[in-house]
Amino acid sequence: MNHITIGSDDIPRLGYGCMGLTQAYHPVALDKARALLQRIVDEGPVMLDTAATYSGGKNEILVGSVLKASRSKVFLASKAGMYKNPDGSREIDGDPDRIIRSCEESLSRLGTEVLDLFYLHRVDNRVPVEESVGAIDRLISDGKVRYAGLSEVSRSTLERAMSVTKIHALQSEYSLWSRRVEDGVLGYCKDNGIALVAYSPVGRGFLAGGVRDIARLADRDIRHGMPRFQGGAFTNNLTALEQIEILGFSWGMTLAQVCLSWLWSRGDHVGAIPGTSELPHWRDNQGAMTALSDEQVGQLESLLNMHRFQGDRYTPDKLAQLDSERSK
Repeated sequence: MNHITIGSDDIPRLGYGCMGLTQAYHPVALDKARALLQRIVDEGPVMLDTAATYSGGKNEILVGSVLKASRSKVFLASKAGMYKNPDGSREIDGDPDRIIRSCEESLSRLGTEVLDLFYLHRVDNRVPVEESVGAIDRLISDGKVRYAGLSEVSRSTLERAMSVTKIHALQSEYSLWSRRVEDGVLGYCKDNGIALVAYSPVGRGFLAGGVRDIARLADRDIRHGMPRFQGGAFTNNLTALEQIEILGFSWGMTLAQVCLSWLWSRGDHVGAIPGTSELPHWRDNQGAMTALSDEQVGQLESLLNMHRFQGDRYTPDKLAQLDSERSK
């Protein structure tokens, strides 16, 4: 129950998302970030998730700094197809040649000869997904990548990609307040041997109780721009969270453990990559050892029907960039 299968590998279903160590939330001192990563890796095995776009490659350099003596303990995942420009803007580019070049750059930054899992970070509307994943297939043939993955795609796009190469993992946002993947994608993954790797499984910290006051977030924290963290939606969501917390207390579980144990109940193929800069939060996540029972899931769903979350996960322009939101 505590492992998922990606290709021929069985790996712990609780992985670690590295993005927040270098961007998006509050600043993390480099020595603190490296020490936390080293601790997590030393206690491995573990899946570490990074990407070319995170801090323009600096995140991969950070991850690479802890891999030198511990590569065998890490199932290493990175991504291409979305990049950070010098002016801070985001660029989506699914050109096959750039994907191949990006992989080679990632390997160099990470200091490794092969990526265990390589995702197409976002689908580029200008480039057929078959061409983009075809580049990953070439990288697999060249021995630079072991398994192919996609991120934030619909079922129809996933099926198209599967016509070119075997997709072993799909990474999408999935949590108690982000359930889009249940609309056809979750079941398709289960039926076709694809691991569903949930990012932001504790709602960017909110669902773990880490964001009670939006004013306390750093000025450049990306949550300031997310609709569900704003105004009346945020107030409503705090009320819903309090009800989940009370229910979790009756089960002897923290909020983070409720969120992750609920995810484990979604299927044996579901894993998660929560991120944190604090070791106690990682320990809290590790406490989610088993899936919720059917009875617990029923209680939680009843509560969520009475106390519904409000607000989209992204602004309309960001949602429009997601293949998972544009089609079925």
